[in-house]
Amino acid sequence: MPAQPWLDGITLLYVGCHPNQVAHLRGVAAVAYAGFMHHGGGIEHHLSLLAGLVSQANLVVFPVDCISHHAARIAKQLCRQAGKRFIPLRSASVASLLAALRRPAVAGLADAAD
Repeated sequence: MPAQPWLDGITLLYVGCHPNQVAHLRGVAAVAYAGFMHHGGGIEHHLSLLAGLVSQANLVVFPVDCISHHAARIAKQLCRQAGKRFIPLRSASVASLLAALRRPAVAGLADAAD
């Protein structure tokens, strides 16, 4: 983990994953000083709520191994319409989320938020 916050001012929307993983993922966002929102990808949250969450987020991520194709398609479509960045993750692991958050383009989002 970096010594300083690198995503201060960014709100992350995580779509998908198992409910028991959310606390761990929220912790990763907290270490990076990012806000965190979660949508179950249609599993425990209705997809109609996704548009409102995407509008509040700076970055949307979703694990391709733990989201329906339909929910992933909707998330990508909403992001494109709203001009939001999205990153499909290889898996619903903390390591995949950390790798995505360390991308230079994501760090650029925090710079733009300042």
